[in-house]
Amino acid sequence: MTYRSRTCLRTFVAAAISVAASLAGAGTLQDGDPLPPLSLKDQHARSVAVSDDTRLVFLAAEMSSSKLMSKALEALPQSALVDRSAIYIADISSMPGPISTLIAIPKMQKLSYPVAVVTNASETSALPRRPGAVTVLRTQGGRITSVHYAATSEEVITYLK
Repeated sequence: MTYRSRTCLRTFVAAAISVAASLAGAGTLQDGDPLPPLSLKDQHARSVAVSDDTRLVFLAAEMSSSKLMSKALEALPQSALVDRSAIYIADISSMPGPISTLIAIPKMQKLSYPVAVVTNASETSALPRRPGAVTVLRTQGGRITSVHYAATSEEVITYLK
């Protein structure tokens, strides 16, 4: 192995360890923890309040989980989120800025339900997440009472019925 390839390998390993460490620290909230203060805006740039009255928080942190939420919400009445004191958060921070501005947000603006849009990963970094699933936080009085993960749109629907 040459000096250059060893240096590249060391750099890669150091970067992988750094990413793994940041992912391990992300989403450390558990049952009983207070929901962190979230300053959110919906797809129309209106403030979204996560209050003590909020009972469910849905987090879609990637495209596949966002599609699960969309499919579930399309099958329910337009008022499903409001009726269940729920908030849907779409974390699009990993999306390139021009794509989110020119394509994703305008597409979200056509939706009949509110979506809190996160473009800065640090805003939701404390919220737990699992690849391919929607994070479902049950809350009461501003505290997390349980953390679940919905891997299908049918599972999401069960929380909203």
